[in-house]
Parts: sequence; C-alpha cells; structure tokens
Amino acid sequence: MSSLAQTISIALQAVGPVTGDRLRDIIVDFDGLDLIEEERLAAVATTIATTACTHHARHKAVYLDAVRTWSLEIAAELRPAPPRLRFAVELERVSDGADILIAGIESLIELMSTQSIQTKDRLVTELALISRLLGRNDANTIYMALNAVDRAVNSHGFTPGAIVLVPLRDASQPVGREANLALLEPRGCA
Repeated sequence: MSSLAQTISIALQAVGPVTGDRLRDIIVDFDGLDLIEEERLAAVATTIATTACTHHARHKAVYLDAVRTWSLEIAAELRPAPPRLRFAVELERVSDGADILIAGIESLIELMSTQSIQTKDRLVTELALISRLLGRNDANTIYMALNAVDRAVNSHGFTPGAIVLVPLRDASQPVGREANLALLEPRGCA
C-alpha cells in the first residue's frame, strides 16, 4: 500500500463513517451530472481555485502543490487516457458541477468541525476528494488544470466561484512557426 493511500485511509478512519458517507455522496452527486470530460475538469478546477482562496488563502501555493502531488500519484495508479474533446463546453453545466463540489466541501468542513475532527484529518479528507477527482486525468491534463487554477487565483480580478476553464482545445492545436513561445499557454509536462 502506498504512503498516500495509507494517509488517506488513516484520515478517513479518524473522521468516521458519517463523513466518509458524505464524501462518497459528493462524488456520486457530481458524477450524476454526467459532464463531458472538459466540463468535469473545469468544475474541478473551479472548485480547487475557490477552495484555495477561501480556505487556504495564506497557504495557496502549498495547498496547490499538495493537490498536484496527490493528483499525480492517483493518476499514476489509474493511468487515465488523455481527454477526448468531442463536444462544446456548456458553462451552466460547469457551474452546476462546481456548485456541487464547492457546497460539498463546505458541508464536509462544517460536519468535521462540529465533530471536532483534527485539522490535519479535515485537510487530508478535503485533499482526498479533490485529488481523487483531478487524478482521473492524465498528468498533462492535471498540469494544465493546475496552471489554469494558478493563473486564476493569482489574478487581481478573481473571485471565488468564478469558472476556471482549462484550455485543452488550445493545446490540441499545432503551434505555428510564427507563434511567440513566451505567450503560449503551457501544454503539460515533458
């Protein structure tokens, strides 16, 4: 068993069955929307950005680094294929998905706070939810999503809850000879 799996398992035992059930309900509700891959990714990115700004504002970089590390480890276990871009993204569906996740995280935090769950176990539970959802993607997609989140949370106009789109379609287009590489969106990892 990997150290990440052990960490999550220990934390989920500490938070108890009620919190574990709530965690599963959030995932079931989110999956029940039947979002296309790009919408699902945007909803998760929106949730990560919102959570980073509302619950981890002083330590955004550390939080985002933890999300990246855990998501990549989960993706390495799952070995998901890159997303297939077939349909257009509907912003309302992205918003619905993000609302479920953001409200779900809020309810998890409230539930764990009322049960006097230790802060580290609350954080591990929250990270487990986010990382499990982001880890359903391949490594390049994870990097692109977190780059979009990083840009969003570091922009002056970002407000928690604002939709964070991940430019997957831009990355699927070839780069022309005339392109200014300094202005190109990062396209994953090498």
